[in-house]
Amino acid sequence: MAVDVDKTGQYSLHRGMGERAAIRKEVAKAIVAAGENGRSIEARQPERAARLLELMAEGRSWKSIVRDEGVDWYTLVGLRARHKGLIEKRKEIVAQDAMELIEGARMLQQEKMKMLAEDEGALKRVNIRDLAMSYGIYADKFFMATDGNRVTIEHKGGAPSIEDARKAIEEARAKLRADALEVVTKNVTNESPSSGS
Repeated sequence: MAVDVDKTGQYSLHRGMGERAAIRKEVAKAIVAAGENGRSIEARQPERAARLLELMAEGRSWKSIVRDEGVDWYTLVGLRARHKGLIEKRKEIVAQDAMELIEGARMLQQEKMKMLAEDEGALKRVNIRDLAMSYGIYADKFFMATDGNRVTIEHKGGAPSIEDARKAIEEARAKLRADALEVVTKNVTNESPSSGS
């Protein structure tokens, strides 16, 4: 991995294509070796096996891989067992790629923020959420690839949440109680005393 420093003192990381090519060759060799067992997915569908390994290395959930790729759970278990080392190596590369994207986005956002700070009109028009969204996506991909802390940030539209609905119901009940009249009932019967006849 090479490190370049530009005129402003900023640095960027560059990995040669050799590392990616080497991992692809390793995956191909491992698929061929595992394909000697004619019943495995590596023997029957080597391209699909490579895709599934890539998806696992990217940190995709097995549930989504099973759903989206139409494979069963046991196929993934077998692939994981046979290629655990390769998946871990590829995860490291995916994590490094994500980290480089995070750093690049951070540097671009710094430059954009400097430009916006100097142009008050443009600053008034920009939505801060737009500036932060790409940074959040890259950070999420980094954490997904490294199995690190996972934080999901959602922007919900105008629809009320269940908690909002519960609060509104409780407020309505409290208002009804406050406005209601208390009615006390008493059982009154006119019974005459009975004579002992």
